[in-house]
Order: sequence, then C-alpha cells, then structure tokens
Amino acid sequence: MTKEQFNELPRPTFRWMKVNHLELDPLETQELQPVELAVRQEGSAQVETYEGNGLPDLGDFQGASREALAQAQKGGNVNCRVTVPEGEEASVWITYTVTEEAPRLVGQLNLQAGKDSRLHVYELFDGDAENGLVNLLQYVDAGDGAQVTISKVQIHGEKVRHIDQRLTREGKEAQVKFVSAEVGGHQNLVYVRTDLDHDEAQFKSASMYLGSDDQLFDYSYWVPTKGCKTDTDILTTGALMGTSKKYFRGTIDFLRGGKKAVGNESDVCLLLNKGVHSISVPLLLCKEDDVVGNHASSSGQIDQDMLFYLMSRGFNEAGAQLIIVESNIRPVIDQLGDENLENRALQAVRTKMQFCHQKGNCHDKCTQRFPHLD
Repeated sequence: MTKEQFNELPRPTFRWMKVNHLELDPLETQELQPVELAVRQEGSAQVETYEGNGLPDLGDFQGASREALAQAQKGGNVNCRVTVPEGEEASVWITYTVTEEAPRLVGQLNLQAGKDSRLHVYELFDGDAENGLVNLLQYVDAGDGAQVTISKVQIHGEKVRHIDQRLTREGKEAQVKFVSAEVGGHQNLVYVRTDLDHDEAQFKSASMYLGSDDQLFDYSYWVPTKGCKTDTDILTTGALMGTSKKYFRGTIDFLRGGKKAVGNESDVCLLLNKGVHSISVPLLLCKEDDVVGNHASSSGQIDQDMLFYLMSRGFNEAGAQLIIVESNIRPVIDQLGDENLENRALQAVRTKMQFCHQKGNCHDKCTQRFPHLD
C-alpha cells in the first residue's frame, strides 16, 4: 500500500535524516454522515454552515498532505463560516465530537475578520470511534488591524487521526494567534502556513502536547515574511511517555524586503521514559539582512534533583512527575482564555498521568491514584 506523505518541509534536507516528511498508511474511504455542530456565540458575528467549497483560491498552500487538502477543499460535513464586520467584536465556541454514528468529521472553518475587528474562536475536539478521522481546514483572513485568536483543546480518544490544516492571511498591523492543547487522538498532524505580506503583521502560536502509549504528534509551521517589522513567535512544549513520538518542523522564511522583521521559534520536550522519540527541525531561512531570528530546541529527561526534592516533600514519583510536566505546559493552557477549556485540558493531562507508564520503573500495583494536587 502506498504511504501518504504529511507535513513536507518547504526546504527539504538530506533524505537519510528522515525528517523531510512523515509517512502514514492512508485510511479507508468512508461516506461522511451528517453532523450538527454545537455552536455558541457572543457579540457581532455571523455564523453559518454551508456545503461544498466556501474558500477562495489558496495559492500554493500545500496543506498537511495533497490528499488531506483535496478532501477538505471539497467541503464536508462540518463546514462553518464566521464573519465579523469592521470594528466589531465577537466570541464563538464550536465543539467537534466524533461518534460511532459519525466517525469522520471533514470540512472547513472560514474566519473572516474585518478591519480593526476582534474575534476569539474557542474549539473543543472530543469523542472517539473506530477508524475515526478529523480533517479540518482552517482559513483565517484578518483585515488591517484585526485581531484573531483561536483557542483549541483536543481530547479525542485513542482511535482518532486528527488533521488540522491552517492557512492565515493578515493585513497591515493584523494579529493572529493560535493556542492549542493536544492531549488525545492516536495520530495528530498540524500544518500551519502564515503569510506575513504586510507591514507590522503579527503571528503567534503556543502549543502543548502530552503523548503516551504509541501516540504521534507532528507539527509543521511555515511563515514567509515579506512585510516590514513583522513579528513571529512559535512555541511547542510538552512531554512524552510510553513509545510516543513527536516531530516539530518550524520554518521562518525572511524574504527580501521584509526589513526589521523578528522571528522566534522554540520546541521543548520532556522525555519521561526510554522508548520515546522527539525529533525537532527549527529552521530559519533568510534573504534579508536587517532581521532578527532566533530558534531553539531542547529535549531531555526530568531533572533528577528536582524530582528528588518533590518526592522528599511527600509526593510519589508519578505525582512529582505530574507537577514538573504541568509546570512546563501550564503557561500554554493558561492562554486558552476560557475556564471550561482550561479545565478540560488540565483534567485530560492529569487523568493521563495518574498512571505510571514507565516500564521497568514500577510494578503492577503502580496504578493507584495520587492525591489531588489543587
């Protein structure tokens, strides 16, 4: 069976390093079942569902994969458009639930923010089903001076392949921010392309993940910057247990003419046991000399002195690990901006870590819950 290639690096490196893309078996084709999205809104937003393709020409946007992009561009069973008029402000909550009756959610989220508008979209992905799939193409068109924030919590069950494809286009002095908590799912693929073509545009992304068993997380970012004084800030942080894997491919591309642009990207990973894999490719490309670019990547085990200190204060090893992991990811969760989403993300993290997954470091009785930490 031919493998499907996901999250291709915009500037491939040596093939023997095996970081240019991710290969997965394609899922079997299934007919999409009707789905009624749970949507709530506040403020001056027009929210509507639609059929077919409701997006403009996406140019050279390649998506997570050719197949995933083509599937989402056709439109599916969860197409939604949110429009905020010029100068207005709105908040929208959308829940995407995978069920046995509707195991596949495919479609588009089209966000249109007028000049000087404010839009905050809160997304919750939950539910589980055999051979489940979520394939969402998120398109953000932020007008001059607009501010768009997307807060996402993903707590699917262990059978879902989750594909999140994002394309943002920003006007002058526009700001787009993604805050994501990825905890559930079996295979999680995030592809982000942000075009900073206009002066003083800003793109910020903060993502956290927690992997266990054989979970897979694959993040890919590509930010071409043409405008002057643009600002890019990308952070992924999390922890891995069991035999889980995480890939990070971050590319900030300083193009000619984008003077005084600033770009930062950072990837941090805690390895909680042997057998996990963290692969990171933070990449800076530059054709302009008057820019500032920083990239960093770190992965390693928990500091044993820190672990010993916490255990000497009465916590067992699993509880001490949870405190350390939560201190690492909590700054991202706190940016979600919605108490319910923050609690859902924290509960999913704590539930996952209340059981020791470290083979060789414990025995069968190491399944007891440790005291609540609040």
